[in-house]
Amino acid sequence: MSGIPPKQESLDRFLKASEELMRMGESFSGNIETALEGFKLQFDTLLKTHFLERAVAEMLAQSFSELEREVRNNLDGINKICTEGGQWYAFCFGTALGRQLRPPTGAEQAGPFRGNAQNAS
Repeated sequence: MSGIPPKQESLDRFLKASEELMRMGESFSGNIETALEGFKLQFDTLLKTHFLERAVAEMLAQSFSELEREVRNNLDGINKICTEGGQWYAFCFGTALGRQLRPPTGAEQAGPFRGNAQNAS
């Protein structure tokens, strides 16, 4: 690294790209969740027909249940990454997905701590 701080324009592009990536992750997770629910409804209807042998229907239901569990675990992971990324983003840069955050004033920061210190004495 050269020790030269990046230009504000570069930082702004990086922050915008990071924000868009987090939003895309949230959006994709929602789309996958919706598609999975739609498929599940159609699949359940198919399993209830009399055109499938009971054993085949049970094997398919078990397979889908395992698939659904894995997909939901992965979606939870994506959501966790986006949520934690958003919290990190807000902490480091003072914004949360496009919203400016105001830091607390000095009086607000010291208020609760002073009260606890007085109670401890």
